[in-house]
Amino acid sequence: MAGRVAASLVTSAVRRSVAQILAHEPLVRLDAPVPGGDSAVHRMRVGCRRLRSDLRTFAPLVDRRWSVPLRAELRWLAGLLGGARDAEVQRARLWATAGADPAHPLDPAAVAALDGLLAARRAAAHRAVLAGLDTARYAVLAGRLAAAAEHVPLADAAFAPVSRRKLVRRPLRHLRRGRRDVPGTRDLTPASPDVDWHGVRISAKRARYAAEAVGLRRLARALVELQDLLGEHQDAVVAAALWQALGREHPEVAVTCGRLVERESAAARAARTALMVLLRSGRRRRRPPARPGSR
Repeated sequence: MAGRVAASLVTSAVRRSVAQILAHEPLVRLDAPVPGGDSAVHRMRVGCRRLRSDLRTFAPLVDRRWSVPLRAELRWLAGLLGGARDAEVQRARLWATAGADPAHPLDPAAVAALDGLLAARRAAAHRAVLAGLDTARYAVLAGRLAAAAEHVPLADAAFAPVSRRKLVRRPLRHLRRGRRDVPGTRDLTPASPDVDWHGVRISAKRARYAAEAVGLRRLARALVELQDLLGEHQDAVVAAALWQALGREHPEVAVTCGRLVERESAAARAARTALMVLLRSGRRRRRPPARPGSR
């Protein structure tokens, strides 16, 4: 990839993510829906995560004095949005799990009561988001994002030839082999603790974002199924823990919460099974073909 192309690629990726963040801020403030049935909170949070990932992927090509503190502020903003987004996901998960087995319906009054509890949590989380968006800290961050859309501080390396594959090498290595105390797909087993599965999910998301940022579409598509299965597993694990906690706090819905836990546990096991099949098939494809006459 020529230097001019690399510089253009970095600039385009940063502008795209910045636009996603700033365009959805007014909708988040209004708590308004967005086309496609998604939520503005989700879109804005994804923009934060993508920009953080882009700055990590393109770290050798941008000015670190600019990118490192910006990544820290984006992490703060994504965390601010996270509480409201988690509540949205939990409410959707409640109705999906409750209706997953029509032959064995759950108590509709209990499900409605749980939805009310989650709605209250989401409302409180949204108020916290609005308070955060009204701070001087966010005003400074928004100004820095707007400036980045006009000019991305590039390093000299952005104008020299660079390999797309080299830019995604690190997140792919983390996904396969692990990072620090988090294993990669190579070491993941059906008996691995939930925290390890979640760590691999984070690595898969980073690898996918990196592949998309540098334009390796084929690689990005190959990572989608892996990330989806890991995401389904994490959603089921988190939901099961939530239903357990709500069942203890609210005895009147404890039976329904117990049934929800059973269904989420089954969903987590199914995701693990499907993911191990996917990983085994990928390993077989990477294995070199046997030579004629070999066994």
